[in-house]
Amino acid sequence: MRESSLQQRVARWLLPPLLVLVAINAVLTYQGALDAVNRAYDRSLSASIKSIAERVHSLEGIISVDVPYSAFEVFEAGVQERVFYAVIGPDGQTVTGYDDLVPPPALRGKEALVLGDTSYRGDTVRIGVLRKRLYDPALPGSDTITIVFAETTESRVSLAQELFLDSLRRQLLLVVLGAVMLALALASAFKPLIRLRDTVRARQEDDLSPVERAGIPTEVQPLIDAINRHTERLSAMLAARRRFFADAAHQIRTPLAVLGTQAEYGQRQHEPDEMRRTFQGLMGTIRSTRRMADQMLALSHAESSEGRVQATQTVSLSRLVREVALELAPVALETRIALAFEEGGAACLQGDPQMLRELVANLIDNAIRYSPPDTSVDIATWVADENVILSVCDQGPGIPPEERDKVFQRFYRILAPSKVPGSGLGLAIVREIALAHGGSVGLETAPGGGLCVRVSFPAYRRGA
Repeated sequence: MRESSLQQRVARWLLPPLLVLVAINAVLTYQGALDAVNRAYDRSLSASIKSIAERVHSLEGIISVDVPYSAFEVFEAGVQERVFYAVIGPDGQTVTGYDDLVPPPALRGKEALVLGDTSYRGDTVRIGVLRKRLYDPALPGSDTITIVFAETTESRVSLAQELFLDSLRRQLLLVVLGAVMLALALASAFKPLIRLRDTVRARQEDDLSPVERAGIPTEVQPLIDAINRHTERLSAMLAARRRFFADAAHQIRTPLAVLGTQAEYGQRQHEPDEMRRTFQGLMGTIRSTRRMADQMLALSHAESSEGRVQATQTVSLSRLVREVALELAPVALETRIALAFEEGGAACLQGDPQMLRELVANLIDNAIRYSPPDTSVDIATWVADENVILSVCDQGPGIPPEERDKVFQRFYRILAPSKVPGSGLGLAIVREIALAHGGSVGLETAPGGGLCVRVSFPAYRRGA
């Protein structure tokens, strides 16, 4: 598509209609000027007809006409016009004047003076017709005569054109002045946008601060708000990426150093049993490092959603929890931990199935890791007050109340003697995924003294 500025678009929308209006006004102006000229000239034409009518008399059936010079004197000033007249008797015969000058059908049979336009001898003429009674009984038939007076319209048209051209020149001058004022107004109106453009262009590449709304027209402020929201989301995403890379570089450095040390130690061993133990340690470090990398990727994905999930579908939380619990059942059996699941109602919500699976897996995995052998992990889902609730309770050491706000921070681990390996990302991932789905996370003390994690989501309402 061809690009164009707003000024050009405004000009294309305003100028053609303005020119059409000028053309319509020009036609109306010319018609008005011609009507005004006709009214002025018709006074002289009427005076001429009336002066002739005053000099027409009849005596004993003889009609006499004394055409006064004043009937033609009014046309001598200015442009000379050709005039024609005729006095027609009651019998239809011309008494004096031009024999072929007859009133047009539209003007016949009327008692008062009537005026109109017609054609005579190839010219357009303005014609007047007046009927007069002579009151002479000696006249055969009717005693009414018809006086016809006509003049060509060159003077009328010439004067009307002069008036029209004078008016048209003034109108065109107004149009030109209006166009200049419109251009100045548009230039002034777009100055804030030009300043905004220059301000954005002068920004540094990493400057994602909100664009100032001061001095911006109200019509453009919604666009500025949309840009600011977009830059805010972009800034949050970039900040999350920077935190992810910084944390990854910091956290992976330690397991890599451990792997290097274990590999160097294994190279110096010659006994198979010692080498086997070294490789077992290597495999354990690799597994924990891989789990930490997976958790960091899940946390980065959850943080980048900025409190809402982009692509959602209806997810049955009860079914999802059952599937994850079955997947982690072998891990629980290795440490003699029983998994108990209680389902209450159709616990459905709108969300990202993969992210919700990661949330459930982290909760159940943490509960298994921190539970002592020969205990149980109780899992339950239910619906309460238009919310879907997920509860995972263990019988482990729990978390002191003063530490419960801190454990949601990334890589934060309680300073207590514990042999459970971990990275401190599990609860941080749970909290970010819950927030991305509009939910919340709470920590409580379990009945057996362990930890109970309760996650609440808005329930899915069919048709909402």
